[in-house]
Amino acid sequence: MTKTRWMTTWLAFLVAGGAGCRQSAESPKIVQVGSTKADLFGMPKEFRALHPRLEELFGSRIMFRDQPNGEMLALQLAQGNISFAFMSAKEFCSAQDSSSLTPLAVGLNAMGKSSRMAYIVVKAKSHVKTIADCAAKRFAFGTYHDLLTDVAAQAALAEAGVALKDLLPELLLPPPIAMEGRLYRGHDVAKTIVADLTVNAGVVDEMDYARMPDTGGNFILGPSKDQLEIVGRTIRVPEMVVVAGPAVTPLDKRRFKAFLLNDVAKDKVICEQLGVTGFAEPDPAEYGPVRQLMAKSE
Repeated sequence: MTKTRWMTTWLAFLVAGGAGCRQSAESPKIVQVGSTKADLFGMPKEFRALHPRLEELFGSRIMFRDQPNGEMLALQLAQGNISFAFMSAKEFCSAQDSSSLTPLAVGLNAMGKSSRMAYIVVKAKSHVKTIADCAAKRFAFGTYHDLLTDVAAQAALAEAGVALKDLLPELLLPPPIAMEGRLYRGHDVAKTIVADLTVNAGVVDEMDYARMPDTGGNFILGPSKDQLEIVGRTIRVPEMVVVAGPAVTPLDKRRFKAFLLNDVAKDKVICEQLGVTGFAEPDPAEYGPVRQLMAKSE
């Protein structure tokens, strides 16, 4: 091959390579969004209505990627493998280092709040008047390993001097009603306390309590607030938070944040699927107590 021919071939290669690079750079980008939600049949149901709106917002294909836990979500965000993530407070606070992550918005629950607590309740007119009185009694927790109705409830008991070993253990009930010798009643804690004479106290999610009528509770319709007394409260736990990774441009962060804060509340289908009534500005101060709670429970 002559020198001239060699140079021509080399220049053609460079031009082709440069064109290929330009084509790759100009090809539509894919915005990857992470969560711990998975669906065997494709798109997780929580994001089906949101998906086309995000593609319109970013002018790009949107791909939802599931991860096993919050720590892996945070790692994928930090490494730039995913751009955004929908995370629970527990998932967000499980990240070993969240300094490079930017919370964009936090979900609003049915009460219009961006966080919620749980109440330690007892039967009305009971001899149990304080959390300390729960010692040596049957106590109904909410959902096993739930940050609010299990972990935070245990912390509230401990702060009042009631260790788990001080509660009356559950010896005969099988899982999932009893785990590790504790009674778990999910969203039926209030009903259990009112109906079961042997269960003296328990923890009720603020959302469940808000849905109860003030009076008129019975076995058929369910309990009412006047049948219970609140003797304590857990810490507040933020609702779902939407987080951006460090690789996201400031423009895309502002664009997504504005959409979450201003537009989502207007779309009832998106809200229903996400389990929110809208989004609000996140309060970084609310995550400190959650991290402390999780560190103590490990």
